[in-house]
Amino acid sequence: MNESCELYRKRALLALALYAAVLVVSIEIISRFHHGWWRIPVALTPVLPCLLFVRAFVSLMDSFDELQKRIALQALAFAFAATAVLTLTYGFLQNVGLPEVNWVWVWPLMGSLFMLGQMMAKRQYR
Repeated sequence: MNESCELYRKRALLALALYAAVLVVSIEIISRFHHGWWRIPVALTPVLPCLLFVRAFVSLMDSFDELQKRIALQALAFAFAATAVLTLTYGFLQNVGLPEVNWVWVWPLMGSLFMLGQMMAKRQYR
């Protein structure tokens, strides 16, 4: 594994660990106190570690060569389009009674589709 991938892995794992910790604390604080304007910034604190993850991901992309960038672009395009189709489809199904889904599941869906898109794009260049 090259140096930039190792650095990305460390930064991403740190960001995800911070996210999990901040999320647990945020939810605990919000659940104990039911009133107050300050609950909004507390609810948003898990976004801060997410920004660290974005920074790590963008830095990784910057380190890619042209082929890796092309594969990543194809994977992102697939993830973007497939997420749009799946979320719209489910939104239409909610009109006939399917339960609402929390928006926090959109990112894991997009991340999973990005990984699937990477596997499909890499297969093209073997």
